Formats: sequence, C-alpha cells, structure tokens
Amino acid sequence: MIETYLLKLIVVFLIIVVSLAVIYFSVGKISFPMKTGRSGSIKFIEIKYISRNRGFVLIEVKDSKILLSFDETGFKKLKEWSNEEDSDM
Repeated sequence: MIETYLLKLIVVFLIIVVSLAVIYFSVGKISFPMKTGRSGSIKFIEIKYISRNRGFVLIEVKDSKILLSFDETGFKKLKEWSNEEDSDM
C-alpha cells in the first residue's frame, strides 16, 4: 500500500518536472531577443550591465557612435564619436 502511494508520488513529481521544463524552454523560444546589426539608422552595438538596473550602451546612429549610461533615473550621454574619427585611428 505504501509502495503504490510512493509510486504515484514519483509519477506526479516527474510529470510536474517535465511540464515545467517544457514551459521554460517554450517561453524561451517565444521571447524575442534584441538582435543587433539589422538594417536601419539605429544599431545597438553592445550592451554591458554593471548591476541589475545599471549599465552602458554603445549605439551607432547614422555616421556616429554614441556611448550611453543608464540607471533608474534614465539615460545619460557620455561620449560621441563620428565615423571619420574612427578611420583616422
């Protein structure tokens, strides 16, 4: 009698684990990650996180690259380079 309850418990546990794994991987496939390098006038070159809500973003807009920092208060422009300056280096 105890063996049947133990067997049922194991089967239900396996069903729950498999269901959670299927949900986890299906949600990961459905989510749309940000893709860089698409054609357009604004391109995200790189994003680096310092902490949970803080980091840096390097973007390219037309003929210049812009380094931004972000945190809870918003975005701040740190530096801007034009493509002509990059070719001189």
